[in-house]
Amino acid sequence: MELLKLRSVQHVYDPTPGRAPAKFHDGTREVAVDKMVKAVQPYKDIERFVSDERVMTYIVDPGLVPIVKSISLDIRGRRLLVTRRVASKSLTEAAVAHLEGFGLRVVLSFDENGQETHVAWECLYGVT
Repeated sequence: MELLKLRSVQHVYDPTPGRAPAKFHDGTREVAVDKMVKAVQPYKDIERFVSDERVMTYIVDPGLVPIVKSISLDIRGRRLLVTRRVASKSLTEAAVAHLEGFGLRVVLSFDENGQETHVAWECLYGVT
């Protein structure tokens, strides 16, 4: 939240799982939740990043920066940001985590040879 500087825009989180395009209704307004931002980073030997400092620098930051930048540009001059929990899709051999309260999903998967680990960050949102 601090990265996005959401003080200038109202943020509503919809915990209902969904995929783009979707609609958000709160009784008085309808918002198209149609923007899906995704950042994927492949890693060989991901175990080398196990220390907290290295995880932040080499795994978390590269995944979050493109998403934060995209949302930050879209909320300029807007009044409302709606984020929605990203619906699950059939994933095999993957670990999935959700950042509750924001609509961000992190998927950790392995290629078929087990040589590379892929970390995907996904966010579903709409602005008005």
